[in-house]
Amino acid sequence: MLRFALLFLAVLALPVQAATVNDLYQTQVTLIGSDQQADQAAREQGLANVLVKISGNTDILNNSAIKAAITNSGRYISQFGYNQVDGQRAIDLSFDKNQIKQLLIQSKASIWKDQRPNILVWMVDNDGQQRNILWDQSTNALVNDTKQAADSRGLPLTFPVGDITDATAINVSDLWGNFIDPIAAASTRYHADGLLLVKAQQQPDGTVSLNWQFYPQQPSEIATADTQPITGTTSGTLAQTSNKMINQVTDYLANKYAVVLGGVAGGKINIEVDNIQSTEDFFALEKMLNNLTTVDSANAMRIKGNSAIFQLNLQGSEQAFHQEISHDNQISQTQSAIAFAADPVVSIPVPVTPVATTTTDTSAVTSTAAITSGPVVNALTVTPQNIYSWNS
Repeated sequence: MLRFALLFLAVLALPVQAATVNDLYQTQVTLIGSDQQADQAAREQGLANVLVKISGNTDILNNSAIKAAITNSGRYISQFGYNQVDGQRAIDLSFDKNQIKQLLIQSKASIWKDQRPNILVWMVDNDGQQRNILWDQSTNALVNDTKQAADSRGLPLTFPVGDITDATAINVSDLWGNFIDPIAAASTRYHADGLLLVKAQQQPDGTVSLNWQFYPQQPSEIATADTQPITGTTSGTLAQTSNKMINQVTDYLANKYAVVLGGVAGGKINIEVDNIQSTEDFFALEKMLNNLTTVDSANAMRIKGNSAIFQLNLQGSEQAFHQEISHDNQISQTQSAIAFAADPVVSIPVPVTPVATTTTDTSAVTSTAAITSGPVVNALTVTPQNIYSWNS
């Protein structure tokens, strides 16, 4: 295979900025009661939690097929155990990845892969006396509530660590005043895919008001981006406001990245990818294609110069594949027509079934087989439906 022919030349090393969410199929649910009914309710809630994380869509719980599956949650559980959390009994649940995926496909629901945009959160809290930047290890409950809300949706979040580098790169007035240049500069070290700027105003009644701006670009691109940030405001308890904010951000991202695999699968398609400058590029490309939700497998069929042809076995529609790959900034489409002329025809003689001929003479009858070659066929013709360029 071509992959193995190249393997000794390089080590997989290209970094990617998207974060891999490792616990999409796990959840923990507090048990309300100690009887069998409470246990069953917790298992059903656990399945609901996981389905929301994997689909990226809270409305999935209104799907009739999903509702039926939740009442039969046991068939999807692969492992469970009991634990104590803050003095309360809880159940830890793991669900079978293949079973869940099949359920979502059959329900024509969306699936959001485990590689998701990593969002950097700059948060400033105003308690009426002073404004403070909330760092990763802050004891402010708003940080913990925001992390918990993101975890429940499967959204990777990063809070700045607040070390000397952060402290000297940015100050409270930069964040409160929305000064993009210093914010973008201070964010560069975190290699994030998006930036969430949050201003929290504590209220006398113990509630909080959040004003936030979400930039769905890498921080280095914010200043020159053509699109405006997504903005929002919300008020309520810390848990209410953080959940509402994170839900709106996650809904935006899921709408962009999640794909629907239900319906007719696309079968096989071939793509050409140009601008592959090194073996590291090749393996990063191969890994990216195989990690797509809509792709069951990607196989390199031919390499020529800086270009490679891959045959993709799709597990979704071709339209869903195009939608998903269009959101990956590692690759860009350069032409939508069939290109990369068909590989030269490889002619292979095709044996024809022997034809018996009879020769008769005065002494005996003998039978001989006339072996002939039939028409030549094309052993492998790769004609990509799309041409892409690798953004190395």
